[in-house]
Amino acid sequence: MQAPTSTQIKASAKRYDVVIVGSGAAGGMAAYNLTRQGIKVLVLDAGTKFNKATYWSHVRPWEARARNRKGQKPPQFLLSQEEQPYATPNKQDFDLWRVWGRGGKTNIWGRVSLRYSDANFQEPARDGHEIPWPIRYADIAPYYDKVEQLIGVCGGDDDSEFLPGSKFHLPPPAPRCGEQLLRKAAKGIGININSGRRAVLTKEHNGKAPCHYCGACGKGCDIGAFFNSTDYLLEPAALTGLLEIRDNSVVSHVTVNDKGQADGVHFFDRVTGQAEEVKARIVIMAASCVDSTRILLNSKSNRHPNGIGNSNDVIGRYLCEQVRFHIYGFVPELMGKKTQNDDGIGGEHIYMPRWAGQSKSRKYLRGYGSQFWNTGAQPGVSYAKSLVGFGAGYKENVRRHFPALVAMHPYGEVLPYADNRITLDSKRKDKWGIPVPVIDYKIKENERTMIQDMYDTALEIMTAAKAEILPFERGWIDRLGSAIHEHGTCRMGTDPKRAALNQYNQSHEVKNLFVVDGSSFTTASEKNPTLTILALAMRSTDYLADLMKKGEV
Repeated sequence: MQAPTSTQIKASAKRYDVVIVGSGAAGGMAAYNLTRQGIKVLVLDAGTKFNKATYWSHVRPWEARARNRKGQKPPQFLLSQEEQPYATPNKQDFDLWRVWGRGGKTNIWGRVSLRYSDANFQEPARDGHEIPWPIRYADIAPYYDKVEQLIGVCGGDDDSEFLPGSKFHLPPPAPRCGEQLLRKAAKGIGININSGRRAVLTKEHNGKAPCHYCGACGKGCDIGAFFNSTDYLLEPAALTGLLEIRDNSVVSHVTVNDKGQADGVHFFDRVTGQAEEVKARIVIMAASCVDSTRILLNSKSNRHPNGIGNSNDVIGRYLCEQVRFHIYGFVPELMGKKTQNDDGIGGEHIYMPRWAGQSKSRKYLRGYGSQFWNTGAQPGVSYAKSLVGFGAGYKENVRRHFPALVAMHPYGEVLPYADNRITLDSKRKDKWGIPVPVIDYKIKENERTMIQDMYDTALEIMTAAKAEILPFERGWIDRLGSAIHEHGTCRMGTDPKRAALNQYNQSHEVKNLFVVDGSSFTTASEKNPTLTILALAMRSTDYLADLMKKGEV
């Protein structure tokens, strides 16, 4: 890889109140909340703003094929490993998704928006595995309320021990036919399936147009009908006149003063290779779990030889997310029926939350929930390869099955383990000379036992629905990392010897350093994390703004 074009560091003459590394859910919320409280903020983003006019949201499959033949391509959201490699030891498999660009992964995220509960926050204290969160549901509930009102989350009125309810949900979309049949089947065996909770607008909200159900959310939303950091956070923050965004800024490390406190960041221009530094009173890391961890570990100095804020050797350890797999089948009640318009919002309209007693008599800790995307008449018929027939008869067979497809995608919590970790490879560096991250991540007996229970439940529901289940390999799981919910490597906790951050996402050791992305999570839970990332980032920056006004940082 080529070296930076300049070894001369270009220093900014301007000193900022706060510099934020990353512009996704965490960084966007931090910028939004601080600027509205009168604080001047610089956001460093490793990419540029995505142009909605170039999205292929409404390009049909045959149109996409024609465009591809002409050499045209849709926006490339995902960062390539050629530009930014990562490593795993002993040929381990880990699927890391990174988006370098304004808004980060919120441009293409799944939009599932679930509240964590006291059961999630305090579970480690009850089962004895690792440390509990330093917060309770009552601490974060007001911020869940504020976030939901700000971004718009559709959902039902259900409320349970593992999935707290909300009075601020927008109306949920109606379940598709296959989803209704799965819900009915699950209820018959004592399992509740609720309306899904998604950060998708089902009616006009805060001046933004509702979703028109094109179902192409994974290609980016060109009307902004689902939450993304750019439309909902960064652009409103920019209107205050207190936000500056620097694009193509690849941060390598946090700089410190002679007292060991953070005083800015060092970065490279992604296009020119120019090395630059900016100074700030406060540094906030929000670059997503792996990249924030990489930057912190690379922030070595005489005061912080093991990386900034890492004298306890916690940063990088306890990497955790979820395991998942996929079960498909055809329900006989819909076989051969007229195809319905099942477009809806991208993904499922229902969700199966974890329930009390799920693992009470089992030999594993924690639990799982399930999602149901691809249920109903959806684009793509990969299942057709498993059907028999030839010619016109085969095509008719595919059509008969098309309305009847149902799917389950259970997500199970992976426990935090000290040896599941991110380190740096000092011998392998990117083109700016930054060591690449090494991801050492494995599941253990607890997860393997839970996976068997997850299969049991999925098959019980499918069987209760009388589904013709497609061939599967019991025990198979998706590539580790494919849930795209990395957590734990800069965890919060009350004990400075066992946690990097306090209950407000503030470094125990470096009081003007905050980490507000998913790396701050103490556990992964079975849930999608973005709503909680947003709520914690808002809570943390409320606390920070108060400290700054008092002159305490």
